[in-house]
Amino acid sequence: MIVSPFNPTQLHVFETALGERRLELTEKSQRLADTFAGVQSSRSDGSADGAHDAEASSLRTEWSRMSGFQGEAVEELAAIDRALQRIVDGSYGRCVRGGEIIPEGRLQIKPAADLCIACAETAAPRRR
Repeated sequence: MIVSPFNPTQLHVFETALGERRLELTEKSQRLADTFAGVQSSRSDGSADGAHDAEASSLRTEWSRMSGFQGEAVEELAAIDRALQRIVDGSYGRCVRGGEIIPEGRLQIKPAADLCIACAETAAPRRR
């Protein structure tokens, strides 16, 4: 069994940071969902002819941008949930790939990090 290198006080600090970020992302996701609904309503009100609608391009761009933000938020929420689970199971702070200790400084910057620095450097750029 892999054991966290952090004491209960340190784990509580990380758990609090993860919880706060989770709440922030959940609220942001709800705002994006509301905005999506508004954009969709604008596009489906029947008054616009897509071929001649001057706003169609900007609405498509906005929709694409919001979709990207929403996807990133969903990914980060999943990473936060996995980190919170590692706190519960006692493995938080250890690399999920090799079991090495993830430096505290890295976790202070990115509390949901699940890879040590060496493994993160070999992973896809978006996992860093």
